[in-house]
Amino acid sequence: MPPCSFDHFFREATGFPPYDYQTRLACGENGENATCESRLISVPTGCGKTAAVVLAWIWNRVYLKRADWPRRLVYCLPMRTLVEQTDGETRKWLKNLGDLEWDGKGDHKDKVGRHLLRGGEEKTDWDLYPEDDAILIGTQDMLLSRALNRGYGMSRYRWPMHFGLLNDDCLWVLDETQLMGVSVETSAQLDGFRSRSDWAPPHASPTWWMSATLDPGRLETIDHPVPACGWATVTLRETERSSGEVLKRWQARKTIKKCGITLASDTQKDYPKQLAALIAAKHKSGTLTLIVVNRVSRARDIYKALRDKKLNLNPSHIALIHSRFRPADRERHTALLFSEGDRIVVATQAVEAGVDVSARLLVTELAPWSSLVQRFGRCNRSGDLLDAEVHWIDVQPKDEKDDLALPYSEKSMKASRDVADNLSDASPHSLASISVPEPDVIRPILRQRDIIDLFDTTPDICGRDLDISRYIRDGNDNDVHLFWRKLGDTDPDEQTLPPEHCELCRVPIGEATKFFKNISQRGWQWNPLKEIWEVAKHPRAGGRYLIDAAKGGYSDGEGWTGDPKSEMSTHLPSEGELDAYRKDQGTFVRTWQTLAIHTEAVVRATSGICQKLNIDADTTEALNLAAVWHDVGKAHQKFQAMLCGENADRKKSIWAKSGNKERKCERVGFRHELASALAWLLSAPSDASHVDLVAYIIAAHHGKVRLSIRALPNEKGPEGGIDTPYARGIWHGDALPSVQIGQVTIPPVTLDLYLMQMGKGEHGRSWLGRMVALRGDLGPFRLAYLETLLRAADARESRV
Repeated sequence: MPPCSFDHFFREATGFPPYDYQTRLACGENGENATCESRLISVPTGCGKTAAVVLAWIWNRVYLKRADWPRRLVYCLPMRTLVEQTDGETRKWLKNLGDLEWDGKGDHKDKVGRHLLRGGEEKTDWDLYPEDDAILIGTQDMLLSRALNRGYGMSRYRWPMHFGLLNDDCLWVLDETQLMGVSVETSAQLDGFRSRSDWAPPHASPTWWMSATLDPGRLETIDHPVPACGWATVTLRETERSSGEVLKRWQARKTIKKCGITLASDTQKDYPKQLAALIAAKHKSGTLTLIVVNRVSRARDIYKALRDKKLNLNPSHIALIHSRFRPADRERHTALLFSEGDRIVVATQAVEAGVDVSARLLVTELAPWSSLVQRFGRCNRSGDLLDAEVHWIDVQPKDEKDDLALPYSEKSMKASRDVADNLSDASPHSLASISVPEPDVIRPILRQRDIIDLFDTTPDICGRDLDISRYIRDGNDNDVHLFWRKLGDTDPDEQTLPPEHCELCRVPIGEATKFFKNISQRGWQWNPLKEIWEVAKHPRAGGRYLIDAAKGGYSDGEGWTGDPKSEMSTHLPSEGELDAYRKDQGTFVRTWQTLAIHTEAVVRATSGICQKLNIDADTTEALNLAAVWHDVGKAHQKFQAMLCGENADRKKSIWAKSGNKERKCERVGFRHELASALAWLLSAPSDASHVDLVAYIIAAHHGKVRLSIRALPNEKGPEGGIDTPYARGIWHGDALPSVQIGQVTIPPVTLDLYLMQMGKGEHGRSWLGRMVALRGDLGPFRLAYLETLLRAADARESRV
């Protein structure tokens, strides 16, 4: 990329000159050196906040190569619609700046990875390249669940990698915070934890909170107090509001009036037809009419009413937008929203904020004031229309118990109603002086003890995990992912492939629970420990559940309905792999490779990653030692038998990778990495430093053995060995032969599993005692980050 100014850089990316605030964000107040610190960005809708933050990061991190700016940009949004829009713009900017996006081939040098995290397992390996620049764009569910070590819709064994990488060397951007609920407080707490001296990860990870209606008070939490000099804040200066394109958008006029239709308990039956008739009368051919309502069910009913032939509207020009669609079905409707010409779009909060459309006519149900301001921003967004108008529909529940106002409260509705009754213009300029206090909401606050508990990814004795949903969305506003297959008279089995992204539909957990009760066949969920599909009677937030298509619940045209009579098309994946504890991914790779050759390659890769990340010498030494020892446990007789089968010639060498088809180890739950870690603890030189850290990194390099060691429910020990400890397929007294790794000779060792016992024994503290102390010394973020570095090196070198 040739030398240029930020102005030239911004024009190359977008085709437009930057606003002054965009330049200040990227270049600092003096125009030379912007500091990347946690800050608030409060800028009116339509003024390019997304371009401001994305291009500020690319300018500093990628173009200027500033090491003090984080190497990962984490762009967090409340809804999938915004994720897709932000991703589209980011992809375009990277293209315009000289094809900066890494295409998955060749070297990452001077390139940027771009990755989506929306729902379901995304086919991306961003976590294998911790040393490279990357942009991660996702919903608050997908991103914050990963930052809490309980990643929704992904393999539980990769949770620690995302936990480590999303709490280190990241610039977090939370956009449209007014829609994020408790996630705002959670992000503030995480920002506070990452700033603690005893918990600080190796690299800084600041947070930017963005909204046109930002409430700074919500960022002041128990572990995230207001700085002495106040929050660093970016806003528009008065000179910016009074000239050019900003002025045009700032004064974009849109008349506003109360609609003649009211939504109340006694009118809701006829409400869809009445509203459809009003829209048909007021819609102007060749323009966009946008209807925003508060509930998905009402949006569906209004959509169907608009398609009534009596209204003489073209059904191909009518779309339905909400968050309860499968991706392909949603994209068909969204394409109409972003097209040109004549169209009528019925939507929920999915278009409330950030969606770059400009309607001539906006009809919206009453909502909390901050939501109304965002909805008004979808009308005459650029200020080009002379006849733009907004009509608001009063919502009048009987009382606080009436669910007509949901998902909002009657108190917040009343506050908005009092303001809207006196409005005649909804331009940003007219709204700027209006302040409507939001009702106080008591939200759960993520605390230090929660992060410590979440570090351990081992399920409890009932196979359940700690529930983090209360830290991600308010109240019952938590989702599960459903997908449908034609099962017929058979139950799913291990041949039933996991869902692809195109199959998944987000459903509120309350509605999913009700649906599960109403159908004779419950949902199915894959159990990676037992390696079976289990009937799931009670869905849990973030879970993925298989539904028999014959049980209904979904319509291609309307999305999630919850109606057992609904019919839908189904998709059958041609490839995919079910997550399983006993699987050794990267072991059966169609090529034979000795333990020595693989290990030497992993050591080189680990050293290279540490060098690029500027990891200190002591920690690099510990990681390199862990790399040398990480697969020593593969020399175990049972593991070699699994790899080689009956081939006597193969048994003459010690292998790390097998060219055979995948086989299961004779011992249930066998984990070679536990054998490797035990061998290290028993054989480590007396003068070795970081003994426990090396042991932990070795054990954790597949994410299946970490803080604690215990036998699996279906695991058996040696016959007659009543008092013989066993866990994860390793028996006390198992022998490992000598292994030669480069110039290092690893002696034979007899494994000792008394480390499973509590207290202090012959070999010192128990495994749990050692690892808890290690977590206390390094902090959870740093420890998870370090385990990820070896995992990344090993996974990359396992692609042979």
